[in-house]
Amino acid sequence: MTPKARQENLVVQELGDETVVYDEKRNHVHRLNHTAALIWKHCDGQNTVADLAAFLQGEMGAPVTEEIVWLALDRLDKERLLEGTLVRPEEAKNITRRQMLKKAALVGGMTLLLPVVQSIVAPTPAMAMSISCAKRGQTYLLPTRPCCAGLQMIRGKCADLAGQF
Repeated sequence: MTPKARQENLVVQELGDETVVYDEKRNHVHRLNHTAALIWKHCDGQNTVADLAAFLQGEMGAPVTEEIVWLALDRLDKERLLEGTLVRPEEAKNITRRQMLKKAALVGGMTLLLPVVQSIVAPTPAMAMSISCAKRGQTYLLPTRPCCAGLQMIRGKCADLAGQF
C-alpha cells in the first residue's frame, strides 16, 4: 500500500506545526495536526505505510507504529484527501481512535503523536453574500449587518462618505 495525497482543487496553508487544507471542490476546510500533516505530505504514492511510520518516528523522536499511520490514513481517506480508495491489507488490524488513545495512555505521553484531522464545511460565496448590509441611515450591527459599500459607520449608523445619514 503506497497512499498518495490528493493535490488537485486544494489550497494548503501551513500554520506553525499545523496545516490547513481547503478543498475547493467540496467546500470543506481541514485542520491537520503536526502528525497528520507529516503523514499526508509524505503520501507521494511511493512511500509504504512502514516507510511513513519510520519517517514519522525520525521526525518525532518517539516510537511510532504503523497503527498510528493507518489511523491518519483512515481519516485522510474519509475526508477525501487521498487519491483513489484506501485499501487496508488483511494483516493491517483496524484500530479505532478510542482504542489507540487507551493504548497510548498505557505507554504514557504518546497521545501527542496521535493524528488529528478536524473538518468543517466552509460557507460558499453565495452564503456569505446572504448577509444584507445596512443602508444609509440604518443601524450598523457588526458583524451581522455591516454598512453597504460606499458607506461608513458614524455614531452607530451608516452614512455616506460626506457624513450624510
